Amino acid sequence: MKKISNPVILIFAAATVSVAWFTWSAWMSDAASIRMNAKVRLTTEKIRLLEQVAYQTRALESAARGYLITGDTAFLMREDLSEARMHTPVESLAILAAGDPQETARIDSLRTLVYDRIVFSQYLIRTAHESSVMAGALIQTRHPVKPDRLTQLTSRMLASQYAELDALTGPGWDDRLPFILTIAGGAIAVTVLAAGLSGVIRNVNKASKAEAKLRANEEKYRQLIEDAGVTLFTSNRGGFFTYTNAKAQELTGYTTEELYHKPYHMLLDPADHERLRKLYEEQAFEGQRETIEKFQIRRKNGERRWVEQHVVLLRKNGIFTGYQCIVKDITADKEKDERHELALKAMQELNERFESVLANTPDIVFIKDNAGRYVQVNNRFETTFGITSKQIIGRTDSDFPEKLSAERSQVTDREVIMAEKTVELEDEITLGNETRYFQIAKFPLRDERGRVYGLCGVATDITQIISREHEVIEARRKAEIAHGRMENFMANMSHELRTPLNGIIGFTHLLEKLMHTPEQREYVKDILSSAQNLLVLVNSLLDFSSIRAGRMHLEKSAFEPAGLIHQTLDRYRVRASEKGLLLECEMESLNASLLGDPTRLQQILHNLIDNAIKFTDHGAVKLAVSATTADQEKQVSLRFSVSDTGIGIPEEMRTRVGQDFTQLDEGDIRKYGGVGLGLALTRELIALHNGTLHVHDNPGGGTRVEFSIPYQLDVPETIDQAPGAATLLAPPLAGKLILVAEDNQLNQKLAIRTLSGAGAIVDLAETGAEAVRMYTLKPYDCILMDIQMPEMDGLEATRIIREAGSGIPIIALTAGALKGDREKCLLAGMNDYVTKPFIPKDLFQHILVAIGERFQDTAPFVPDEWEASIVIPLVDLKYLKSVAENDRDYLLEVLECFMHNTSHVFNMLLEAGGTGNWEEAGRHAKVLFASLQVVRAYPVTEHIFRIMEDIRNQAPSGEILANIHITSKRFKEMLVVIEDEIRKI
Repeated sequence: MKKISNPVILIFAAATVSVAWFTWSAWMSDAASIRMNAKVRLTTEKIRLLEQVAYQTRALESAARGYLITGDTAFLMREDLSEARMHTPVESLAILAAGDPQETARIDSLRTLVYDRIVFSQYLIRTAHESSVMAGALIQTRHPVKPDRLTQLTSRMLASQYAELDALTGPGWDDRLPFILTIAGGAIAVTVLAAGLSGVIRNVNKASKAEAKLRANEEKYRQLIEDAGVTLFTSNRGGFFTYTNAKAQELTGYTTEELYHKPYHMLLDPADHERLRKLYEEQAFEGQRETIEKFQIRRKNGERRWVEQHVVLLRKNGIFTGYQCIVKDITADKEKDERHELALKAMQELNERFESVLANTPDIVFIKDNAGRYVQVNNRFETTFGITSKQIIGRTDSDFPEKLSAERSQVTDREVIMAEKTVELEDEITLGNETRYFQIAKFPLRDERGRVYGLCGVATDITQIISREHEVIEARRKAEIAHGRMENFMANMSHELRTPLNGIIGFTHLLEKLMHTPEQREYVKDILSSAQNLLVLVNSLLDFSSIRAGRMHLEKSAFEPAGLIHQTLDRYRVRASEKGLLLECEMESLNASLLGDPTRLQQILHNLIDNAIKFTDHGAVKLAVSATTADQEKQVSLRFSVSDTGIGIPEEMRTRVGQDFTQLDEGDIRKYGGVGLGLALTRELIALHNGTLHVHDNPGGGTRVEFSIPYQLDVPETIDQAPGAATLLAPPLAGKLILVAEDNQLNQKLAIRTLSGAGAIVDLAETGAEAVRMYTLKPYDCILMDIQMPEMDGLEATRIIREAGSGIPIIALTAGALKGDREKCLLAGMNDYVTKPFIPKDLFQHILVAIGERFQDTAPFVPDEWEASIVIPLVDLKYLKSVAENDRDYLLEVLECFMHNTSHVFNMLLEAGGTGNWEEAGRHAKVLFASLQVVRAYPVTEHIFRIMEDIRNQAPSGEILANIHITSKRFKEMLVVIEDEIRKI
């Protein structure tokens, strides 16, 4: 046992000694290695700092050469040439050389040379800013061919340090002895180390398991990031993506592959990119741990999103390597904030408007809570009651019993709050010695849930309105008394005035027969006209007074409504033509005889048509008549409509229509005349007939007056006519000798045919001079004188005939319907005035009236069916066919003559208009207008009439010429229609 134990002890001792030696040797080697490593690191650090100084020196040299070659100062402004980069390594060398006097001296020399180089560099930069030439010269003088002192000193110090490094790291046997001894001791200790090998293996296995577990945890962390509700990405220092999670695609629209290694600014606008670049560069430079910023990004489809980005700096071994960013989509929150800001702005504007309304409204406005305490009052409240806002806010009406009616207010306040409804009332409040009246409206105020939290009251001061109402009531009472007295006075006065007027008119008619000179007859005619006008006014006053007094009774006699209506219109045709108005009639077939008062119906129509023409300056006046038969077929309701295109009646003034002695505008009396009695009398007469009257706007402008009157049918007894009995009627102009002065060939044919058909003997004079010569040759009953004729016109011919002392009836027969034409004819001595195209039976009546065989108030001839037609075709031959009386040859002759003559004249009109000879063009237009009265072509006639008016009023030449060309198109269309009519005939 002992034998064995000693070797074991020796081996154990040897092992112990070996281990001890190995430990001591390792300790000493480690200490030497540590010292060696410290020296190596120190030397290496010095070499690095000297290399940095050498590099900066070369960089300064290179920058100077670059500036010298290119002249670009950017070489001198490079960021890597800063003073800090030169100064820092020198100071670090001084710290490392502390304790070594020789090394410290070399470092001081180096510092001096570096500072000199820094001063020179700064001076060079300032000189380059001031003068590039001086800077270049300075560089050339500063840089010799041989290396400078700084470069030489740096090179020597580097060589010294490299030599020292080689000495420290070079091979040596004395240095290898510990290694050999260590190997020997290691061999002895192999067996010892083998025991620990198994432990090492076990530790390695444990480390592998720990690493696998770490990787699993890392995978879980990544999955957690992927599943998180935010976008996570990392980038390098340049801002290029190095990692993005799945949420990044949802936010940006780009896939992970599309974003990888792409710059972050691809998602930004240039302005945002520049701002964020500066922000994150500053964060990296200052070492700020994290930043939070909000900005907009641009998705792949161009859509913009607001994001909030949390950025953390990534470091590896303490060195900045990139950014880690957590991004949250805040678009919805941003939009919500914007809506909130807009809502706040709108609320502020609404509040400002509300405050402005409260401050400026003339009404009293106040707001109370449910307890009746005042919450807000406006300025009007303060000035009216003499109570300021500070005094009344939070208090009730009971606190001011002298100024506010607390009891009545509390009752209405409770009604508003409890019933949750608006309450309106009138209140009387005594303020000082004055009683004020208020119209108050109180209504509940509700919150967003609809609950009533108070009330608002608006009080309007109606004191002046109440006073005016009392004044109006008193004035109305006095007016009614005065009105009754006026009506009695008017009734009596009208009767008193009518008696002497009847005498004046009667004796004037007798005096007219005794007058021999034209001047005397003219004076008598003026007296008679004035007396008749005064009689109309007096009759209207009498009728109005009689109606109001209940003394007017309607007659009941048989009359023909169609004839009465035509007779009424005939009275105003000349007057309408003088004003340039169209007088139209639209009437249903009214062949039945009615029972009623024709005089009053005619009076109603006279008043309405007279007013329509009076208040219309251009356009047309139209009378429309329709009949409605009742069920028993013994009663007919006539409905009349008188429409015009005049000044119209504003809607707010229609209630005044028909008031006694009232016109819509006081200026109308001076402009249009009258005393405002016509419509009042008309309304009363219609009401007396049990009819109705309404005033409307005319769709074409102006006014439309509608009324309806019921009548009974006149059913005569049927009397059998004896066989063979027949009624023979003589032609209306049988045996009459008539001279026609007319130069237009077409009108000559028409006049001769019309008058001959009526039984007259007709002679023709083609000029005014010929008419003057012929009227003495035969005892003519009447002369139909055209106005426009060559050599001598109709007016001059009439004056010569009158100056010769002849009283032969002369009727103007002309196409002129301009204002003033009628007066010219009458002043020249003519008896009457008939416009073309004339209605034959109307012309017959004028002739018979002129020669004294028919009175003006006699019922007119019953018109033919074509005369009442309201359909206006392009060409209307009904008039010509009625004159021709189905004479085919005569009709063809007239139409062919019309086409030949008018075509020639129209060509001359075009030629005159083209040369600007408007006087000649006016004459041709008048000839065409006269011819167009025979063949009624309404559109062309209207255009020709407009051309005549434009030439007469000296309208612009371009406008007249344009109308002539438009008329030319219509004229050609008219000729085509006439040619078709000729083929049909």
